Amino acid sequence: MQQNDSSAFQITAAGLERLQEQLAEEKSHRPEIAQKLHDAMQDKDFRENAPLDAARDEQAHLEARIRDLEARVRHAVIIDESSKRGRANVGSVVTMLNLKSNKEQTVTLVSPNEVDPSSGKISVASPMGVALLNHSVGQEVTVNAPSGPITFRVVDVQG
Repeated sequence: MQQNDSSAFQITAAGLERLQEQLAEEKSHRPEIAQKLHDAMQDKDFRENAPLDAARDEQAHLEARIRDLEARVRHAVIIDESSKRGRANVGSVVTMLNLKSNKEQTVTLVSPNEVDPSSGKISVASPMGVALLNHSVGQEVTVNAPSGPITFRVVDVQG
């Protein structure tokens, strides 16, 4: 896949693996839904068959989730570690110093699909992610936070 494809998005190898696991999990529900459809069709009165309608809705939602995950896996571009050259990008662990409070903070930059704030994984599309993207050690960045601009100095970039 070419990197300039507008539907492509950058993701870490671990993030792609999680997407593939989610896809396999969703696909594993297909036989269960098929059985529900089969059971509901045993009632020959299709006009007012609520179980059949519910099974069809469930199948439609499942297939939509599968199509979405397949598209994401198909368009995923794994970040090439060598292309970063010490600059923050998807997959980088960035330590920064808040210049006002003098407190350090460490975050991992991830694609929007991999966000997990409780483990310090922030999206490259978030205000902080946008500010940090492509910056290296020693550079200062300003994050446009809801409470106002916050200035950080990049202390370390790993990966």
